[in-house]
Amino acid sequence: MPILVYLMRNMRKIILSILLTLVGNSLFAQAELPFSQRETTYDRRDGASLTLTILTPKNANGKGIISLMSGNFVSDYNSFTAYRERALPFVRHGYTVFLVMHRSAPRFALPDMLEDVQRAVQFVRYHAADYNIDPARLGITGTSSGGHLALLTALSKDVADPISKDPIAKVSTRLQAVAVFCPPTDLLNFGRTDYNLAADKPTLVKVGVLGAFGYTNWDSATRTYIPIDNLQQRRKIDSLMSPAQVAGKNAPPTFLMHGDKDPLVPIQQSQTLATRLHYLHVPVKLVVKPGAAHGWKGMDEDEHEFNAWFDLHLR
Repeated sequence: MPILVYLMRNMRKIILSILLTLVGNSLFAQAELPFSQRETTYDRRDGASLTLTILTPKNANGKGIISLMSGNFVSDYNSFTAYRERALPFVRHGYTVFLVMHRSAPRFALPDMLEDVQRAVQFVRYHAADYNIDPARLGITGTSSGGHLALLTALSKDVADPISKDPIAKVSTRLQAVAVFCPPTDLLNFGRTDYNLAADKPTLVKVGVLGAFGYTNWDSATRTYIPIDNLQQRRKIDSLMSPAQVAGKNAPPTFLMHGDKDPLVPIQQSQTLATRLHYLHVPVKLVVKPGAAHGWKGMDEDEHEFNAWFDLHLR
């Protein structure tokens, strides 16, 4: 069965499977390792608060990991417990983890989500002393759309604005390491050369992610957001929203883990990015999980490999 047909028919089952996988083996694993937890607002946009939750281990190592609460381009607080459980391997290892929420589809599009995650990086780095972490030792992680946004944040250009009146906006968005599961990386070549997933509206509708690609421009005359219909302009944004397209020689060391039977995000996506980073002489590692789909049992155990990667590149 073609990948996209399978994807359309089984989307709800796939997403449910991923969320169940996120929960892991125990909903009370936090009892095994004392840590503090607190939530804070890292920005306010469109009249709403954007929040992150800080998990600080008792024996913190002074380094931080931003973990994105994102699945299907939605940041859902109802899944908080699952994302927290998934973060515990990092916490047990001594990392202070920041569980970040972002604006979500269908109301907001990918550029908005990227803007939020970049702001979260700046906020965490600006307040690094408050969290007892080194601002120069900050990694990022995520799964599926969370992995996509993590890579996009890590590989896009630094948005620090040295002349801004906002002190947080002056802070760098550069990250020192990234480790992700099964991420989309190239919207312009999704699964095969020259297939632009973002331009395939019928498929996006059937999958339920059309809103994430609803790019708009601000019209100051009408004070409204106007949909972008120009194909050339949309393709440019598609490129900017593709980690493999924006990656440069200053990209941080990148770890990718992907199942070779993934029906939702083809393994070709991780292979494409790995090839690009290798060409740029950026440290990159791709681990292929034989027979694994989009999410698999034991992903929390696989995060120990992420810990080793962060240990190496955040030292």
